Amino acid sequence: MELRPKRTKHKVLLAVYATLFALCVVVILIVHRGEQRSRRAQGLAQLQSITSTLSEQLAPASIRSLLDRYDGRGMVIKNTQDAWYYVLHERLRKSVMKNALDLPLEVVVYDSLKQELQVIVTSDDQPRFREPWSGDHTKLMALYGRAGHVMAGTQGQRELLAFDAIHDTNEQLVGMVVARANANTVTTAATGALLRNIAIATLLFGLAGSFLFRYVGHWLKVDEEAQDRLKERHEDITESIAYAGKIQRALVPSALIYDELFADSFVIDRPKDVVSGDFHWVHRIDVDTCYVAAADCTGHGLPGAMMAAIGCSLLNEIVPQHAAKDPAEILAILHSRMVAALNQQGKLRGAGDGMDLALCRVDRKHNEILFAGAFRPLFWLHQGQLSVINGDRRPIGGGHQEQDRKFTTHRLAYQPGDRIYLFSDGYVDQFGGPERKRFMTSRLQTLITEHKHLSLKEQAVIFDRAFLDWKGPIEQMDDVCMLGLAV
Repeated sequence: MELRPKRTKHKVLLAVYATLFALCVVVILIVHRGEQRSRRAQGLAQLQSITSTLSEQLAPASIRSLLDRYDGRGMVIKNTQDAWYYVLHERLRKSVMKNALDLPLEVVVYDSLKQELQVIVTSDDQPRFREPWSGDHTKLMALYGRAGHVMAGTQGQRELLAFDAIHDTNEQLVGMVVARANANTVTTAATGALLRNIAIATLLFGLAGSFLFRYVGHWLKVDEEAQDRLKERHEDITESIAYAGKIQRALVPSALIYDELFADSFVIDRPKDVVSGDFHWVHRIDVDTCYVAAADCTGHGLPGAMMAAIGCSLLNEIVPQHAAKDPAEILAILHSRMVAALNQQGKLRGAGDGMDLALCRVDRKHNEILFAGAFRPLFWLHQGQLSVINGDRRPIGGGHQEQDRKFTTHRLAYQPGDRIYLFSDGYVDQFGGPERKRFMTSRLQTLITEHKHLSLKEQAVIFDRAFLDWKGPIEQMDDVCMLGLAV
């Protein structure tokens, strides 16, 4: 009587096992298709990133000078013939080498007389000055002057095509930087992965089937219970992070508001985790006056985000009520409120729970900046000279034994065009570089000084890239928040 159920069970398990094997093959094929699409998408995204970066780096004046100086096809025969051409060529060539591209990068312009797209500069060793562009002319011509990426070419020779417009300071279109890659080359690795996955799946299914067949029921049950527990934990964590992110997004102002209040601005916000313990903040008092701040709360991730929510909400409450006070007085009030909120009065326990803060009051009516800092400095670029205004060496919050915590207000008379930089310590404390050392404040000062002639939006790109290059493969140590404003 017991043999029949056992045999039936084996037949059912064998049928399930065979079905799973067939499904595995189908899944591998589906994944293969998805991987092909993913590789194309990654290739297009990489090319778009390259053209976007180069469109900001290539000098429009140099391109115009080449067009004015050489008006005939093939007049540039060597890369070293013209200094402007050489500089542009080297920029393209280095980008090709850095990104391991299989097709050259090109600067392309539209010749209205000949009604054709012409190559002006190429990363190839041999110039093709004013020669007709060899790519999908129709598709690129329809998108000339825009930024984007498409699949181009004929069915037999498909290409990934990305492009971005190059504008001069007057927003006049000068040309386009174009990046291409062979679509077949991009997806070749996916075919090899398909064959490898099928072979591995066949081998593993054979070995696993002989060992697990008798215990598959028990194994599935144990695995199901483990998966249920893991899913519950994951859902709890995901819900907590999502809710913390919702609170943080509601409290922290949008980066777009700085463009409304200042002539130029940037915000660099790189959380170590999904949510951040660092935040930027702004509040407009009247048409001529506003407060701005950059804060670094204790911890990162969810604990840091909880502290940031407390700090940001306290600023939103305190500053409108005490708008006439100077930043030092507001920091003192903020400290008292933080101590009360965290029940830290007279306690050493929890002394590390608080935040460092740089707070500025920008007064356009009197051309004056009032600054107070709690363990955070202010970088002030005044008439081309960078000054560091240090805050007080005491935090907001923490164990509170003294009666009051005093802060210092620094008064700075600024001129239109001056810039201020507020930031958390996550940027300068990041380990990296060839010797795996901290980035350091001095290196950030050098970055600002060397690129002070650029707009703040352009500086943000450079600062962000410098941080990532310095970090390299090393894990990000802390949240990063930096605010740059042209007052």
